[in-house]
Amino acid sequence: MTQADEKNTLVNKTAAYVPHDLTQFASCEECDTLYHKVPLAQGEKARCLCCGAEIYKDIKPFSTLIALVLTALIIFIVANSFPIIKVEVQGNSIQTTLLGAAWTMFEIDRAIVGIILILTTFIVPLVNLILLMYVFVNVGWFKRRPYFMLFALRTLYLFRVWAMVEVFLIGILVTLVKLISMVIVIPEIALWGFALLSIFMVYLNDIKVQDTWDAIDRYLP
Repeated sequence: MTQADEKNTLVNKTAAYVPHDLTQFASCEECDTLYHKVPLAQGEKARCLCCGAEIYKDIKPFSTLIALVLTALIIFIVANSFPIIKVEVQGNSIQTTLLGAAWTMFEIDRAIVGIILILTTFIVPLVNLILLMYVFVNVGWFKRRPYFMLFALRTLYLFRVWAMVEVFLIGILVTLVKLISMVIVIPEIALWGFALLSIFMVYLNDIKVQDTWDAIDRYLP
């Protein structure tokens, strides 16, 4: 047997062990252990036996997810339309919105801070919510795969880590603690809006893109 024949035989033997349907397998993102997928009941999660990390889970029905995303969008609009806090100093009051705070960063020559603030607390969360609504509405209501599903899910995967509404909220709370002894600080409606929005964003970001893709494959065979 020639060397070329030996290589072809090795390739053929290796190919025999490669599963044809890779969607039936899942790997742990933490330790790369490979598992064969098993059906899960509503609310159950598959965890790695080696490291305990979550591998996959069955997401909620698309109608429920649409309601959650729509609610988050409404809260997002409210949170960005009203002042966050009002500060009163010697009878004078100052109040600002999120975009107003970002514009102030530009006015005091802190353009980089302003850009980061707009990107992480306004543009990226809004894009994430719009893409989620686009995917869920097409699948849940129109019973079809979105035309740009691959682009939408990949963008969600890349942008998800840059949505930092909860970090912004923590920053506001820290600032309030520091200012409360010097001035009168009055929380406005947008502050409570960002608090609710943070809860919704944390829950929606907990849904893995791969779990969404698997749910679409089961829902639209």
